[in-house]
Amino acid sequence: MRDSELTERPGKGWSPWKEGPPDGSIAKIWWAARELHFAKLNVSCWFDGSDLVAIEHWGYRRPKWTMKLKPKDWQPLPEVYRLAREEEQAAALERFRAKQAEHRARLIKLSEQRPTPAPAE
Repeated sequence: MRDSELTERPGKGWSPWKEGPPDGSIAKIWWAARELHFAKLNVSCWFDGSDLVAIEHWGYRRPKWTMKLKPKDWQPLPEVYRLAREEEQAAALERFRAKQAEHRARLIKLSEQRPTPAPAE
């Protein structure tokens, strides 16, 4: 894929550009898509198989995104998979918060052990 294919405006069959981050809109429509980030281009792309289905510009550009329109035979993510995905995301968030609290407690303990410098006269 060339840089121009990622940064040019998609044509027919795509939704109009929308300002700001997608906030899960892409994941609701293209729930099987995988997200890839291209940091040098300041772009995130969603691929469903080998098809590019969504683009998000961020960084030095104004944040905006667009996605391919839904296929005619589109079906929402089955409820069982949606609930499992939400539980998995909640568990990951809880692990992250626990790790942050652990690091914060360690930093506080280390800062309390550090000797205070003598005041300069």
